Amino acid sequence: MRWTRRTAPPRRSLHVHDAAFDTAARGLGFTLDDSQLEAAAALAAGDLNLYLWGPVGRGKSWLMATYFAALPTDRKVRVHFHEFFRDLHLGIRRHGNNLAAALDELLGGVDLVCFDEFHVHDPADGKFIARLLPALLDRQIRVILTSNYPPRSLMPNPLFHDDFVPSIELIEQFFTVISVDGPVDYRTVSGHEAGFAAGWWVSPGTQEQGDRLGLRSPTPDERTILTPAGHPVHVLRAAESFLWVDYADLCENTTAPVDYLALARQFSTWVVSAVPDLRAAGREPAQRFANVVDVLYDCDITTVFLAATPLSALTDSGRLPVDIERIRSRLGQLAEPELEAAER
Repeated sequence: MRWTRRTAPPRRSLHVHDAAFDTAARGLGFTLDDSQLEAAAALAAGDLNLYLWGPVGRGKSWLMATYFAALPTDRKVRVHFHEFFRDLHLGIRRHGNNLAAALDELLGGVDLVCFDEFHVHDPADGKFIARLLPALLDRQIRVILTSNYPPRSLMPNPLFHDDFVPSIELIEQFFTVISVDGPVDYRTVSGHEAGFAAGWWVSPGTQEQGDRLGLRSPTPDERTILTPAGHPVHVLRAAESFLWVDYADLCENTTAPVDYLALARQFSTWVVSAVPDLRAAGREPAQRFANVVDVLYDCDITTVFLAATPLSALTDSGRLPVDIERIRSRLGQLAEPELEAAER
């Protein structure tokens, strides 16, 4: 199927100099690989919609962030796709189910919108994206997406994939698709310094291990219920910028990325306790946990996970989340006290 797009006035130049990427890379001590150079050139040109995809940790989000920072305008938006979805749904309700009006509210006066972590697994999300993409492309806005999936691998569930094919064709027609698939996963070589990377994966999560990290176990009277985005979330402690929540309360109940995003805005340090062996946790709770990790990573929240199993036990299984490779890569930035002790 071929799609047509209504014409609109030419947008402003969104070109940046190629040197911005080389300078940023040298500042971090690395050299752009061939796939990153191709993506950087396409970003710098400033004219085409782009779909950057590839394995975890290859620099897709960094490339987009570098372009975004180098573009000398405030008529730009960069947002995690989960977060945009939440805000757009709220806007649609405010405007009486009027998608165009909601987009005007969120993107009016914008020349560039960058979406991090674009993926489609849920059939309901797929139906909504089928409405969103044509409406977005009708606006004179440059759209840049990053994803771990090539377009043809979106909506991988064979029961619903065919229904999403028209949206895939729309992406292939109106976006330049570039694979960023260099040999280095940069997340595996990052330092344990600040934000998410300063967190810990602690197994088996004993009281002694918690004490060594300076964690004081919550008392029963500290337990409370928060409603960050409408869903009630039971937490063990919520004090100033610190949140302690049990895996069961966070992932086994009906919660969503909008809840995690709202909590991440309020609390900059988290403890997630009693994380079970994900291979036996059930598909939906495990997928919610994957969403939690995505939000905590993207919001750069320092997090301690008290878990039943070491990270090395997160192996492939039919019960694990679809995005387990990305989740494993992100969790791989965390320190593991037992491993560090063994090395000493």
